[in-house]
Amino acid sequence: MIRSQAEIYKHIMPQDTTIFWDGYGQIPAIIDTLPLSQRQEVLEAIFRHREEASHTDPSGTYIFLVVFIILFSIAAIYSNNKTKRSKHENTGSGDGNDLLSSTTVPTVLVYSGSRLNFTDELLAQVLARRFPFYNSLNEADQSKFIRRLKKFIALKTFIIHDSSGFKEMPILISATAVQICFGLEKYLLPNFDTFNIYPCEFIGTYPSIRVLIGNVTGNTINLSWKHFLEGFQAKSDGQNVGIHEMAHALYYQAFVVEKNVDREFRDTFTDFNSSGNKVYDMEKLPGWGLYSEYAIRDFQEFWAESVEIFFEKPLQMKALYPELYAAMSDLLNQDPSTAPYSRYIA
Repeated sequence: MIRSQAEIYKHIMPQDTTIFWDGYGQIPAIIDTLPLSQRQEVLEAIFRHREEASHTDPSGTYIFLVVFIILFSIAAIYSNNKTKRSKHENTGSGDGNDLLSSTTVPTVLVYSGSRLNFTDELLAQVLARRFPFYNSLNEADQSKFIRRLKKFIALKTFIIHDSSGFKEMPILISATAVQICFGLEKYLLPNFDTFNIYPCEFIGTYPSIRVLIGNVTGNTINLSWKHFLEGFQAKSDGQNVGIHEMAHALYYQAFVVEKNVDREFRDTFTDFNSSGNKVYDMEKLPGWGLYSEYAIRDFQEFWAESVEIFFEKPLQMKALYPELYAAMSDLLNQDPSTAPYSRYIA
């Protein structure tokens, strides 16, 4: 099903509102619902991000920003008047067969996982081509992975904020969740029933305006598809936004949600806390660089990046922090440092 952006955002939890706009195309209608000062903050956040990414001349960026804010205000007035005159809603089959189709702009493609009906053969083909973890499994575990993946997809809704989508989107994103929970009895992350998939960076509006490549809020996991793919293309750099956000979701499911809690995971987490605190303090000191500066902001980010490194740099983590690696191996009931998995990420 294809719905308007305004309709979709009614169903996103109020803890955060995410908005996609590439800075050049049509301004999404949802921005019109924000206060004027917040609209300008959104624009400023976009251009700050683009300036930092491209190292453009700040004076030129500032002039461009001022001009665009003026144009934005005019466009907002026009959009509001147009909205009063007419309302439109597009619909699609949502059966997975039109996942590559395009429609009019602005577009949000909505797919219920229970109606995608991917075959085992298709799932295996996509995973074998794009997902190193699957290739490291023996035949019995590959069958188990496919069974879990199909069940996971069937319970989720995938919202693609673009005029077209790819079958790999729900498959690979769901596979990431199945990967980190593969050694656990409970793996469905039932609190998170919706995935927002954006072509690239998107805007978060609460508790502050910021440019994001992934975040978890309410019952929703939001991801930049561009950065998600980059995480798997650079298989051993320790940075994978898909794994990072699934780690946040796993923690939230285990410690915040009161239903469908994995008691064993929660009880074993104390060992990670103990060894993780030591590593967290060490990584703050000069000369230690397995983790990024972002991971040292708080212990939650440290946890999420620990899961990234555990899967992407298992040999380095095991060599540098053996106690932490052992704790994570027990916690997730996996050991990615062993062959054949380590060969696929080298």
